Amino acid sequence: MSIFSKLLYYLTQLIPFWLVHLCANILAFVLQHVVKYRAAVVRQNLKNAFPTYTNAALKEIEKKFYLNFCDVLLENLKLNSISKKTVRKRMKFLNPAVFSDLAETGKGVMLIGAHYNNWEWMALSLSTYLNEKMFSVYKPLNNKLSDRLMLNARARFGANIIPMQQFPKVVLKNKNRGAVHLMVADQSPHRSKLDFFSTFLNQDTPVFLGAEKLMKAADLNLYFVEVHRVKRGFYEMKIVPLNEQSTNEKGQATKMHLSHLEKMIINQPESWLWSHRRWKHSQKK
Repeated sequence: MSIFSKLLYYLTQLIPFWLVHLCANILAFVLQHVVKYRAAVVRQNLKNAFPTYTNAALKEIEKKFYLNFCDVLLENLKLNSISKKTVRKRMKFLNPAVFSDLAETGKGVMLIGAHYNNWEWMALSLSTYLNEKMFSVYKPLNNKLSDRLMLNARARFGANIIPMQQFPKVVLKNKNRGAVHLMVADQSPHRSKLDFFSTFLNQDTPVFLGAEKLMKAADLNLYFVEVHRVKRGFYEMKIVPLNEQSTNEKGQATKMHLSHLEKMIINQPESWLWSHRRWKHSQKK
């Protein structure tokens, strides 16, 4: 661990959560009203996703979104120092016994998560139960220092963090070893990969089929990670099966993933990443 990493570790360890959330209050106001961070994108996304909502209701979701966004952003300062006990307490895993049951089958698992509530804590909490059996995909950051800090944080409890381009090979290599693979797959695909569209939040939406393709190629059990915010700084998660009811039809498992995600978003709309340009690509007619 470098001197900078050690310093960051001790500094973030000293910051109490009440101060983290106080700072998040201030930052949320600044981002929404002063900087107006991606304000047009957030408002258009909300308007399109909830066409029957009143302007007052949309403004309330927008306000809560910025606060949730800043909560997650600043809570993640704790990634390098939060203890296993604390992350399990603050991101409670409701059904970890599922992994024990799956281990007996010998089949691997593909987990699909979303940029919803604190997805970094979700992955970190999962890794405390799975250790070296967990393989999590990530997109390398341009800044080398930030990239190294995030890699160190995500791998603290033994998870294997795999660059996106190498992930398919790793999945296929470990298909008969009972490994668990995690993908956060709710953002817009690259223009070159617009090969499947589905209705999501009242809109024609391009979606990734990567998780579904890997599930079929490696004969994996496919699960979705549901995350619910209990109160500020405290969350619950559980994994729910996707391929028990799906067929071999192209996109069927992916549609089930979108259905679960949509229900989560409708339940707590402020908790999703509305600042992402999710619908920047449209289907060619």
